[in-house]
Amino acid sequence: MKKPDEHEIIKILLEKVDQPSHPSSKIGDDVSVLPTEKGELIIATDMLVKKTDAPKGMKNWQIARKSIIACVSDFAAKGVQPKASLLSLGLPPSTTRRDIDQLAAGFKKATDEYQLEIIGGDTNEADDLTIDCCMVGFSRKIVRRNGAVPGDRIVVTGFFGYPSLGLKVLQDNLNIPEKMNQNAISSILLPAPKLKLALALGKNNSFSSSIDSSDGLAISLHQLAEASEVGLEVSKMPADLKLIETVNKAGLDLEDVIFYGGEEYEIIATISEEKWLSAQRIARKMGTPLIEIGKVTSDQNQILFDDGQEKHNIERRGWVHLGVTTT
Repeated sequence: MKKPDEHEIIKILLEKVDQPSHPSSKIGDDVSVLPTEKGELIIATDMLVKKTDAPKGMKNWQIARKSIIACVSDFAAKGVQPKASLLSLGLPPSTTRRDIDQLAAGFKKATDEYQLEIIGGDTNEADDLTIDCCMVGFSRKIVRRNGAVPGDRIVVTGFFGYPSLGLKVLQDNLNIPEKMNQNAISSILLPAPKLKLALALGKNNSFSSSIDSSDGLAISLHQLAEASEVGLEVSKMPADLKLIETVNKAGLDLEDVIFYGGEEYEIIATISEEKWLSAQRIARKMGTPLIEIGKVTSDQNQILFDDGQEKHNIERRGWVHLGVTTT
């Protein structure tokens, strides 16, 4: 019998526990929402297991930082400033004091970068280094996945593909030019969600819908379309010229690297025509221009890429725990 992957497990659990009663919170979104008298409590949790989530060459302090960054990226996709986090550590018996010092340094770096505090947690023994981060913040509104409408523009907050190259360098010894090598490795070891940009755009109510892209561009596009019950048509891959040149020289498939690589920690969002110019101004002012990659259509669940010659389906696949693809 085929074992269930991450999404199938969530579906099975939901059949028993059902969705939360409050309409603002939906299991499966980037964050959870709990209404209070003073606004909404925003909560996200993410578990990192070294064996499956840390590439070869990633140091303990980078692993620790990434465990927090993963939740920060979810908050960025919702336009919310995280305030604090709880960390639960599963530590192998071989863990040394030096290992703990390195983990602490990574936690400190992440909290300093994104202005949040660690307020508690738990420790236990485990077969592999495991870090579970639970993050909280407050907001009176968040950007949902289900607000896209036909005619909206599809945008991303950065170029895709570098983490995929970095992973191939670290895991498969891919040989690429030194400068690209450094950029690719840095992107996979030190991801940097665009939280400040997301907060500024959130104040402007710029996004009609948004999602974190860490599982890959393709699968995130599918999830966004499903939530909004729309279609999406991509007409421009978010890849810079140097990356395209490097991918081609390395004999790799460009679409595979861009659409199915994952680990970008960028935001994929939709913007109405009415909000487009103001959103561009805000992004340029912050030094992080938005990259337009396509449009929202009324062809429900049709996720297409127009390469200039023909349109073809973008497959619903990407990084999924307990299975590398989903259909």
